[in-house]
Amino acid sequence: MKHTNSKKVTRILLINTPQVTQDKLSSIDKSNNFFVLYPPLGLMYLSSSVKKYTKGVKTKILDLHLESVKRSQENIEIDWFEMCDEAIKSFQPDLCGFSIMFETCFKNAQSIGETIRKKYPELIIVSGGVHVTGIAKENGAELDYNDFICINESENHFVDLIRYINGDTDHVKGVIVKNTKYLRNKDDISNVLNTPDALDEIPIPEFSAVRLSDYCGNGIADVARTVKHGTPLATISTTRGCIARCTFCGVRSFNGSGVRQSSPERVLKEIDLLYHQHGIRHIDVVDDDFTANRERVIIICKMLIDRKYNLTWSIGNGVRLGTLDDELLTCMADAGCTYFSLGIESGDNDILHEMKKPLTIKKLVEKAPLLDRHPRIYYKANFIVGFPGETMEQLQRTFDVAKKYNWDWILFSYCKALPDTELYDQLMAKEDNRSFNGKPLGNTGYLMPFESPEEQQIVDMTYDQNLINNFQFNKNLHGRHVDRAITDFERVIKMAKDHAFAWNCLAIGYSKIGQKDKMKTAQIRTKEIVANSDYWKSKFKQMNFPIMSSKMPNLSEKQLEKNIQS
Repeated sequence: MKHTNSKKVTRILLINTPQVTQDKLSSIDKSNNFFVLYPPLGLMYLSSSVKKYTKGVKTKILDLHLESVKRSQENIEIDWFEMCDEAIKSFQPDLCGFSIMFETCFKNAQSIGETIRKKYPELIIVSGGVHVTGIAKENGAELDYNDFICINESENHFVDLIRYINGDTDHVKGVIVKNTKYLRNKDDISNVLNTPDALDEIPIPEFSAVRLSDYCGNGIADVARTVKHGTPLATISTTRGCIARCTFCGVRSFNGSGVRQSSPERVLKEIDLLYHQHGIRHIDVVDDDFTANRERVIIICKMLIDRKYNLTWSIGNGVRLGTLDDELLTCMADAGCTYFSLGIESGDNDILHEMKKPLTIKKLVEKAPLLDRHPRIYYKANFIVGFPGETMEQLQRTFDVAKKYNWDWILFSYCKALPDTELYDQLMAKEDNRSFNGKPLGNTGYLMPFESPEEQQIVDMTYDQNLINNFQFNKNLHGRHVDRAITDFERVIKMAKDHAFAWNCLAIGYSKIGQKDKMKTAQIRTKEIVANSDYWKSKFKQMNFPIMSSKMPNLSEKQLEKNIQS
């Protein structure tokens, strides 16, 4: 099967797909520079790999998510195709590559890709990323705007595809063909993986491919809640994979079993580059299992300590609680670690077992006191509600665990079965193979519809727990880290300016640190919102949460514990 197409790829436009809808972007408060933004690390890896391993191929990254946020803040109309069209006309690429990392990107990429395909039929279109990898195996028509899909980790796959199109190699792995136009022979391209084993051999991401200062200037990473807004921030990856086998997680399917690691020397080489050449002062490590190798972490921390950088860092994707100990946490904090999240997920042993989570309640009880002994680090606890088969009693145990321990913040997420996860496959196998509880499983995954009274009760209970734990009885607000609580609440009102609980908590916090003018402003704002909102009025009444007044006493530790228990 030969073809006579002589097209060569010399210019590649890499597009970071928007992670929210245009309606959502258009609704951003024009003064809101707290919208969540992260540099497109995966595209930086691809760009550096293409430039190292191909002959004379140029790349350009268009971060459509960032540019959309900037337009919204500047009150400029957002038209994704127009923005892509301008980049295509200016850069004149031979190939467009879409990064589709999350399910929220999928429909956006499809809409943009189909429009580009119609206007530029000769432009090669390739998609890749975590979410598109999960659905590409189903061979649905939603991806037909593509010529190729690069699956899983694609530094090798994408580079070899370019080399194949340019006639520099005859075989490619890790690619699904959607359009046979560019095939020379039927078996030239396969979906057998060729992922990199030695992470040190992957070229350092091309950090200069984007303007890193735009990300802290126009938004904020969720992990940066422990650093001042506007602090120059970047992301790095030091491991790939996770030893856990959680049924709801796609890491194992995407990265394979086990954990591959960069050497400490390679990790510090990237950090040195970001610190000295790009002025970065906070780094988020996007690993899924950073602490899998305790000795490696300690070496990295000691190397950072020796450098005496004015630098902090975080682990936003989280670490496994069971890997932590006193020496490790001390070393991490000394090296500048200020934040990480913990995937607790459930307070019920049976649900944890169903999830295949490497955690038990016994292990939680054993390890949780570490958090109190190491308060320099900010701990966010993640919980999943609505897991298939979860009873109300099991859900209540999760809420109990959320209340009991000294997390700085708690995130409750509704269970979603994403494509290419064990949970998704389990649900697909039930009943008519395409539904769960009578609701279809689509290419964006399954999320409980929350339509029945029982499901709506879960939604209401979960949001109430958020208000109780993160706001009304926030442990930092009531004595542990008042400044930390104030920072959190100030962040909330930047994103949700009419959040009455956040304003009331700010009034309490400002009172405690003697900021009387700010306290009065927060009191007035709380009363204004409550006076004009039946919803917030009912919430304050339901939870017996007094609106802050100058005569309102602070809660003692015993009072706080009593209120939490009740």
